[in-house]
Amino acid sequence: MGIVKKYPKLLLLLFCTLLAYILFRGGAFEWLAHIDGIAGSYFAIFLGGILFTFGFTAPFGIGVFIEVAPHVHPFYGALLGAVGCMLGDLVIFEVMKFEFFHEEITRLRTTRVFLWGHRLLHHESISDHVRQYLLWSFAGIIIASPLPDEFGVALVTSITEIKACKFAVLSLIFNSIGIFLILEATRVIIT
Repeated sequence: MGIVKKYPKLLLLLFCTLLAYILFRGGAFEWLAHIDGIAGSYFAIFLGGILFTFGFTAPFGIGVFIEVAPHVHPFYGALLGAVGCMLGDLVIFEVMKFEFFHEEITRLRTTRVFLWGHRLLHHESISDHVRQYLLWSFAGIIIASPLPDEFGVALVTSITEIKACKFAVLSLIFNSIGIFLILEATRVIIT
């Protein structure tokens, strides 16, 4: 089976990443830095946070963050962007869960890397407590990163029953960290 037929949504994600890069390099995001002063920049960060959540729009969210990073305080920008992310994550959590990437996740579980990780995590020497801690940590890294949050939500919902309000707090924390790192890295590279 060809890679296009086997992982069509992941290839679409790669295409969206390349498209966002081309648009960013072409200046398509520059107008965001000039919307109605500082308030406009923070509004753009909030919208970027919503985009950052979903797999296919995450590269565009990163483009927004990079463009407005010099115009916002990284701490406040990260918090506001994380609120946008949290709203998007709650949509995924409550409505979509991980159904959109379900086929790809199922196929990826049969790859050598995932089988190795499963054997490692389910080794007899690893307690259930440590296993859950590792899975929560990995889910947090995915949620904080530009990777599709659908994967992180799939991990969280497969670990345990979690209430939406607890998930919202975790999403806010992890996304704040991820966005802060993007904003700070951009500011360091630009200056």
